[in-house]
Amino acid sequence: MWLTLGIITYLLFWVICILSYTIHYLTDTIQITSFSQVIYTLNAGTEGAGSTIGTAVLGFFAQYWLLLILGTIVFVFYLRICKKRRTLKKSGQPLFKEKKTVMAFNCSVIAAALITVSVLGYRINEGYNILGIGDYLANTNRVSDLYENYFVEPTDTTITFPEKKRNLIHIVIESMESSYTDGEHGGGYTEDLIPELYDLAKTGTDFSTPGTTDLNGALVTDNSGWTIAGLVAQSAAVPLNVGNAEFCTNFENDAPFMPHLTTLGQILESEGYHNYFMCGSEGAYAGRSNYYKQHGNYEILDYFAAKEQGVIPQDYRVWWGFEDAKLFPWAEQKLTEIAKNDQPFNFTLLTADTHFQDGYECPDCPDTFDSQYENVINCTDSRVAAFIRWIQQQDFYDNTTIVVSGDHLSMDGSVGKETGSGYTRKAFFAVINGPKYEGSTRKYCTLDIFPTIVESLGATIDGHRLGLGTSLYSSVPTLIEQMGLLPLNAELTANSKYYTDVIMSGDQSKMKQPTPESPDEEVKTEAVMVQPVSAQFYENNQTLFEDPNYTYDIPVDENTYWPYVPGEDAVTPEPPVVETPDTPVTPEPPISETPVTPQPPTSETPVDPTPPTPPTTETPEQPEPEQPENPGTSDTGSGVDTNGETGADVQ
Repeated sequence: MWLTLGIITYLLFWVICILSYTIHYLTDTIQITSFSQVIYTLNAGTEGAGSTIGTAVLGFFAQYWLLLILGTIVFVFYLRICKKRRTLKKSGQPLFKEKKTVMAFNCSVIAAALITVSVLGYRINEGYNILGIGDYLANTNRVSDLYENYFVEPTDTTITFPEKKRNLIHIVIESMESSYTDGEHGGGYTEDLIPELYDLAKTGTDFSTPGTTDLNGALVTDNSGWTIAGLVAQSAAVPLNVGNAEFCTNFENDAPFMPHLTTLGQILESEGYHNYFMCGSEGAYAGRSNYYKQHGNYEILDYFAAKEQGVIPQDYRVWWGFEDAKLFPWAEQKLTEIAKNDQPFNFTLLTADTHFQDGYECPDCPDTFDSQYENVINCTDSRVAAFIRWIQQQDFYDNTTIVVSGDHLSMDGSVGKETGSGYTRKAFFAVINGPKYEGSTRKYCTLDIFPTIVESLGATIDGHRLGLGTSLYSSVPTLIEQMGLLPLNAELTANSKYYTDVIMSGDQSKMKQPTPESPDEEVKTEAVMVQPVSAQFYENNQTLFEDPNYTYDIPVDENTYWPYVPGEDAVTPEPPVVETPDTPVTPEPPISETPVTPQPPTSETPVDPTPPTPPTTETPEQPEPEQPENPGTSDTGSGVDTNGETGADVQ
């Protein structure tokens, strides 16, 4: 028994060390955005990520080697005592002559076992809370109607392209953030790490008010915070909801990847485009090749294609495959060949040098800043800008739109420490040589990049929305502007029957009904807006959302949300005029006997309180109501998060 107890205690000691390092690695060395990312990686496989895994294993032994050696020495000494004790017992001789010594030894072994179990329990609880496992389980067991109310199926939407198609070059920079500029330009760093990308964004558009010095960017929602999830979000306007069992699979060979999703590649392919995806790593990693091949018949130009085409030697491998210093010349070579064809092209380029941890420092990287990662970011800034200047010198540039985006926020732990917890980090996003933007500063997320890219090519989307995204060239509010980031995340991470049954399984019977042909009915359909859960309501009723049996009943109104007004004689002001993208509509709120949405006055006499002014492009703040008795039928509607502004990320 004592030998068995010692072995179990020693094994639990190793488990504690591994668990402790795992928590440290995922929250300090890197910064994962959600527990969904861990689940996806475990299910999709780690092929192509050998360097990262090797670094993590080496980091474990580098940090815990002394503790592991001491623990092993104690365990070996204990084994020798147990062996000697057993030998002496057979000959009838005790190991310890005094009973007090025997009792002390036995109690110390039991105490060590209990302490080990206690520490293990503490670490498990710590990991459960820090990694957000509880929130993940609560949300995946809750059903959301977000997709039923907001998802726009591209195949049911009219998209009109110009007769002369524009080429698209989409440069996706690993972990690139607008946060990397300095505080003077809206960034989170003391010194500007991306001066050239900043200038390019302001020369083109970052979807901020013209003349604004702060660099705008895209918020990153839950289930969109790692590379493949970011690529899907930016080209299909949906996150990767790994809580759906159909999606938890190991992507090998030609395994289906969200087979019933309509993406940017498919839309462009139907318009006669040839699609390309180039990266300096293995395209199959995390299902990227499957996604692009099955959604737009992309030609995959990855690490293996580079070896086949003689771009790199057969035995060459650094970082994730090969560095960006070799990737961009290859991209220039391929674009020169592609541009000779009459067919319009969509060329997506994914970099890798700025991946965590610390990035890949090539010989061209400067030694200007304090950390290696900062120098790698600055090097990538120069390299991407040089590539764009090369494009601008080519004959095909005049008819080409360039999109530059970060795939997600950086997971390198140094970034969060530099920017601080109160700073709202955003992914970099800019359009160069696209339509002129003259609107105000938008609040948006990476889901909005998909329809924005489509309209940056000169196309027009009926309603300006695709998937869960909104074109930033339009005046239609994004989900971030309507809801705020926290409530949107709560809905995105919840279980969705529409996502599972329609997007994942292709059940046509559960798709939305087509828009009626009657003009009157069509206007009525466009006028109906579903008011989402707000940040204030979510925070005040968070315990309800943790209940797996709770379903939030989203109130429906005619394009206007009416906050709950306490008191039987409460009067609701006249609704503001809300403009749709095509026709201004001023609907009347429904008549209700409750004080939530009372009948507005029909008299021409001004009503007290004074009607609100027409809404601007930014969502106006709503007065904070009292807590309703039934949280499933009321909402605060403010969309204001803990940072005090709509859509702010709370780190």
